[in-house]
Amino acid sequence: MSVTHMPSPVVMRRAALTLVLLWAGWWVFFATADAVVSHRFAGGIIFVAVVIGTVAAAWKWPAAGGVLLVLASVASICIWAAMWIRRFDFLHIVLMFAIMPLPPLVAGVLLLQSRCGWMESFRQVPRRGR
Repeated sequence: MSVTHMPSPVVMRRAALTLVLLWAGWWVFFATADAVVSHRFAGGIIFVAVVIGTVAAAWKWPAAGGVLLVLASVASICIWAAMWIRRFDFLHIVLMFAIMPLPPLVAGVLLLQSRCGWMESFRQVPRRGR
């Protein structure tokens, strides 16, 4: 008879915000470096604004930020997956998935769970009388 215990909402929110800050920091650095090297600033500025806005929304409004992060990761998969399949082997696809859509997906799910508790129905409940 085992019961699965979910971490507290505060722990989930802190883990999600830490993950999304690390992910956003990496991509802001990458986009800035790419814009400086290629001398194309418009796309980099738009990308950085979207990433910072998403992180700010997740920080201020966890439920809305969680939805935005999940939508951003799904959009990233839809936009990039076809190219990844044509250009990369399986290992590179897994690596690209791990650094692009996976962190915001995990952070978004953690934020939604910490705010709304929508995964509570998946928790195992011990049965009595057996």
